[in-house]
Amino acid sequence: MSNEKSSSKSAGAGLLVAITASLCCITPVLALISGASGIAASFSWLEPFRPYLIGITVLVLGFAWYQKLKPKPADMDCACEAGEEEKTPFMQSKLFLGMVTVFAMVMLAFPYYSSIFYPDVQKDNLAVSQSTVHEISLAIDGMTCTSCEEHIDHAAMEVAGVLTANSDFKTGEAIVKYDESTSSRQEVIDAINATGYKVVSVIEKKGQDKPSLAITTANLQEVVLPVAGMTCTSCEEHINYEVNKLAGVAETKASYKAGEATVKYDPAKTSKEEIIKAINDTGYKVKEATTNSAGK
Repeated sequence: MSNEKSSSKSAGAGLLVAITASLCCITPVLALISGASGIAASFSWLEPFRPYLIGITVLVLGFAWYQKLKPKPADMDCACEAGEEEKTPFMQSKLFLGMVTVFAMVMLAFPYYSSIFYPDVQKDNLAVSQSTVHEISLAIDGMTCTSCEEHIDHAAMEVAGVLTANSDFKTGEAIVKYDESTSSRQEVIDAINATGYKVVSVIEKKGQDKPSLAITTANLQEVVLPVAGMTCTSCEEHINYEVNKLAGVAETKASYKAGEATVKYDPAKTSKEEIIKAINDTGYKVKEATTNSAGK
């Protein structure tokens, strides 16, 4: 009976690890069903550990089956063995172990069928002028699987005026087309951020706001800002995005390797202090700054 108990414990441990391995993919669906959209990305930090957790699940369940199926000692009394078999609790039976194994496999495969939980967002067939259709590419932090993609696409499509939304966890971006006469870029960004995933940069491929600001090269100044706290390209994109929102900023290039951000801006429309504040507000910190004329 000790083998039976050991098998039962191993089955429980395997199931727990399998669920943990799939939390990053299950949570977005739970968020959709419960209406608590903001928790969708809560367990995205588990994704790097998912391959190891899957391996542990397979090993633990394999050990459980070994304990269950290995031959009994030859000197065991047959009558006693038969009696024990009849009295085996359900939690220690092969049927229970089989059910646990199937459920664990279903959990591990969850990313491959999660799309069935996301209903299509029905929209009226409205006549949309191509002159008001904008396409934006959004760099998104936190996507780890197809379930994340489905959650972001669903959230974006619920915004009035969004025509298409296609996200890709492998590239970490979403391509969204929307009708500017019905909704705005910020509404799309807010809808995605509300899921718990975060938009860290935006490239608008049509109808950009910046060209209308009449910024000439002769008026530009360039400031180099040493920035503390950047550790990866996501940090760079976050800073670029926030600074580029300022009126008068023509270009921002942050580099986590150099630990600095170079900004070209029109001093008649914004100031170095406003740029520094925009960066500091992100949580990264500007240490000092040097300014040059970009028009020279």
